[in-house]
Amino acid sequence: MNEIIFLASIIECYTENDVLIIGVGDDEFDPENYIVVSRFDDGDVDDSIGIQTHLSEIEVSNAIMKVCLRKNKVIFFIKKNKIQKVQASKIEIDFTDDSQIDIYLLEKYIHDIFIHSSTVVDIDLS
Repeated sequence: MNEIIFLASIIECYTENDVLIIGVGDDEFDPENYIVVSRFDDGDVDDSIGIQTHLSEIEVSNAIMKVCLRKNKVIFFIKKNKIQKVQASKIEIDFTDDSQIDIYLLEKYIHDIFIHSSTVVDIDLS
């Protein structure tokens, strides 16, 4: 299955109607590549976390096995049984040092979305 790799020009982290959301795209208004990761606590923690990409038509819950955040990238690894629905096995999003991305806000939202879930979170901003 294919991997999604793109350079982000925008990362938005916000809460709307008690839903935590991370939106990432390669263009603010008309992205060709994007992902949306969200958490709405309703039942099982893992089932309340979803991901949607520009390749998938719907949000897929309980699909993220691991997330790695580094100084210049974030990588999402998809669970084997969800690869077909997400249409990717790995999603790597790069961003440059001079981008307007608030890495510490992204770190906070990754923590808040994946806390108490089975998803492995690996953060190293050094």
